[in-house]
Amino acid sequence: MSEPQVREPLLEFDALSAGYGDNPIVRDFSARIDTGSITTIIGPNGAGKSTLLKAVYGLNRHFGGSLRFAGEAIEQLSPQERLRRGIGFVPQGRCNFPLMTVRENLELGAYTLKGAAVAQAMERVIEQFPMLGAKLKVLAGNLSGGEQQMLETAMVLEAQPRLLLLDEPSLGLSPGNQDQIFDSIATLRSKGLTVLVVEQNAHGALQISDTGIVMELGRLFLMKSAAEVISDPRIKVAYLGGSAA
Repeated sequence: MSEPQVREPLLEFDALSAGYGDNPIVRDFSARIDTGSITTIIGPNGAGKSTLLKAVYGLNRHFGGSLRFAGEAIEQLSPQERLRRGIGFVPQGRCNFPLMTVRENLELGAYTLKGAAVAQAMERVIEQFPMLGAKLKVLAGNLSGGEQQMLETAMVLEAQPRLLLLDEPSLGLSPGNQDQIFDSIATLRSKGLTVLVVEQNAHGALQISDTGIVMELGRLFLMKSAAEVISDPRIKVAYLGGSAA
């Protein structure tokens, strides 16, 4: 587990409220996500975790408060504008093109690039995920769940984001594939990427994280170092399958 380090904030929430329709789900959320860190968000179903990630990417309604990325207010920007500024989002569930090959998916992932930059982006992500290079001609739908998750992450990484948002990357995967996904996330941090992840496997994600956030009823309940979150008796009982003793 990584030791806490002093870092500059990349993403800052200040009393952010966001949601859908006429009612916010995330309410008065304030926090900072440090550059080059992994932050895991945990909490019960309906706590607003996925809504918070979508708010960062501009996929829902902004009700109030501010959201700053690299010092710039972004709450009024479109998802496309946020992508151009360096925010990438891998949503929950399968989001590849299953009847297309791995190569074709990677080519689509590089849709914002032109010319030689497309091939360079594909080479870069294949180096990060060598499995993809061995399966370029395989239909994405024939990959295992863990391999599809890596493909989808690679497609987003082709745009070279500074911040990667991951919504339940280990959902539905075998324990072995979950470990593989967490290892790949830790590797991305070692390359300087900042990662904000919502994850149902709280213990697995917190073990590779610098910071843990607990949300309840759309609000920030707790934000501490990942080590402190893991050892907190309340969190052990509620989310980590342990006892308070």
